[in-house]
Amino acid sequence: MSGGPAEVLVGSTPGLKGIEVTVVLPCLNEEEGVGACVATTVAAFQASGIHGTVIVVDNGSTDGSVEAALAAGAHVVRQQEPGYGAALRSGVEAAETEYIVIADADGTYELDALPRLIQPLVDNDADVVMGSRLDAATGSTMPWLHRYLGTPVLTRLVNRAAGGRARIRDSQSGFRAFRRSQFVELGLTATGMEFATEMLIRSSWSRLRIREVPTTYSERIGESKLETFPDGMRHLRQILLLSPEAFASIPGLAMTFVSLLFWGVVCFATQGQGVIGSYSWMAILAATVFGIIGPIVYCTGLVVKYRAESLGLRHSPPKRPIRSLIWRFFYAGAALLLLTVAVAVLLAVNLHEHLYVNLALNRVLDSIATCAAVVGIVLALSPLMSPLILQSPVRQLPPVEELGGPRIRARVLEGDEHAEPPPPEPNGAVVTHPDGVQRDVAVPT
Repeated sequence: MSGGPAEVLVGSTPGLKGIEVTVVLPCLNEEEGVGACVATTVAAFQASGIHGTVIVVDNGSTDGSVEAALAAGAHVVRQQEPGYGAALRSGVEAAETEYIVIADADGTYELDALPRLIQPLVDNDADVVMGSRLDAATGSTMPWLHRYLGTPVLTRLVNRAAGGRARIRDSQSGFRAFRRSQFVELGLTATGMEFATEMLIRSSWSRLRIREVPTTYSERIGESKLETFPDGMRHLRQILLLSPEAFASIPGLAMTFVSLLFWGVVCFATQGQGVIGSYSWMAILAATVFGIIGPIVYCTGLVVKYRAESLGLRHSPPKRPIRSLIWRFFYAGAALLLLTVAVAVLLAVNLHEHLYVNLALNRVLDSIATCAAVVGIVLALSPLMSPLILQSPVRQLPPVEELGGPRIRARVLEGDEHAEPPPPEPNGAVVTHPDGVQRDVAVPT
C-alpha cells in the first residue's frame, strides 16, 4: 500500500543470489573502524550470493582511513564538500547499481543484516528499508539524550512533516536500503546530518513505501563526529524548511488569534485592572506575549514557504519572488510603527484630556502598541536579513576524486551465455558469474 505506515519486516533473505548492490560508507577519520566495516560487508555479500561493491566516500580524513579502506577491498572516492549528506549523495551518485545501502564506517550498524534490508526491495514490498536501532540500543551504544529525547522528538516531527503518510519509529537511523533511480528523483540538497531527515520527508511526499527492519546497534569504534545541539538544530531547520505550515504559519496564526481573545477578555473585565497578579493582569501579559510571537512566527513561516517554493523544494510553484515578500514585510513593519505612534499619541491625549477611554481599554491599547512596536521593528529590518534568507542550498556537489580500489561494472554478455569472455584490460580483471553477467573489476595500482 502506497504511503502507509513504516512496517517492521522480519525474515530470511532468499532470492538474493546475483543481485547487484552498492554499499556506501561516508568516512571522516575512521581508520580504526572502516576496514572492519568493509570486511563485514564483503562477508555479507559472499554469504548471501550478492554481487556487491563497497564505496567509501572520504570526506577529508587526515588519518589512515583511505589506506585502511583500500586494503579491505573498498572502492574509495573523495568528496571535498564537508558533511554527512554531501558524502552520501556523492557515494550514491558514484554507484552503478540500482540497489543501494547506506551505513556508517564506525562499526555501529549491523552490516551482517544488509540482506534483510535488501530483500523487501527485491520482493517489491518496500521502496525504502531502514534498520531500526531503538529496541537494541543501550546506554553504551546510544547516549541517553539521543535515545529518549533527540531521536523521539525528531521522529515525531518528521512524521508530522510527512503529512501522516508514514509512521517511523527511528527516523535518525542511517542504515538504509533503497533504489538509486528513486533516490535521484527525490532531488535531495542537504549536505549535513539533516540529510537523514530530508530523505524521509521527501520519500513520504513521493509516496514511497518506507519499512523498518529490527537490527542491532553496537558501540562506536573511534571518536564520534556528532555534535548534539548543532546537528539537532540543522534537523529542525530542515523540517521547518520542508513543512513551514505545520510548524510556523498555522501556530503563528493560532497564537495571534489567542492574543485577540485575551484582549477581548480584558476589555470587558470589571475587576483587577492594574493589579499585578490579577486575572486581567495575567490576561494582558499573555496577550502581549502571543501578540508578539504569533505574527513573527507566522511571517517566518511565509518566508520559509516562499524560499522553499523558489528553490523548488516543494511541489507548488512560487506565487511571487521572495524579494517581493521581504519588501512587503518592510512596508508592513513601517505601518505597524506608525500605528504604534498613533496609539501612543491617543494614550497621551487621553491622560491629559480625559477622553472616553476607560482603564481596561487603556491597558489593551498599551499592549497593542507594545506588540506593534516590536513586530514592526522586526519586519522593518527584514531587508537587512535578506542575504541570509536568500542563500541557496548546495544542489550540485563538487566532482569526487577517485582514489582507487576494486569496482564492479555489470553488463550482460551477448550471445551464448557460455561464450568465452574477452581478455582483461591491462589495468583490470574480467569476472563472469554463473548468472551470465560479466563484471570488470579494476585492480588497484
